[in-house]
Amino acid sequence: MSGLEMFLWGFAGSASVEIVALLRYYSFNRPRLPERYHMMGFWVTRLALASLAGCLALGYEIQGRILAFHIGAATPLIITSLARGLRQPLEEHARIPHGPPRAGPSR
Repeated sequence: MSGLEMFLWGFAGSASVEIVALLRYYSFNRPRLPERYHMMGFWVTRLALASLAGCLALGYEIQGRILAFHIGAATPLIITSLARGLRQPLEEHARIPHGPPRAGPSR
């Protein structure tokens, strides 16, 4: 599979997430689309995320089409998890006491 094909399958996987979101929205018979779909910033960001998904498929050197598609579909979750981890305050990671816990009764 060529690099372009890997990229496109990853891109398509990411785009499919938005298609499923739209389908879910229409299944509730709502008369208007959410505001985000009318904002240029949303589409620019979504295009960037889908492009990142294609780049991840390239980076992982995925050779199967369906695997590249899965990486693309998982990219929003992967990026969200990474961003959530970076946002945690430093204090949460520094709750370890000075040195390892000591055995025996505390004084």
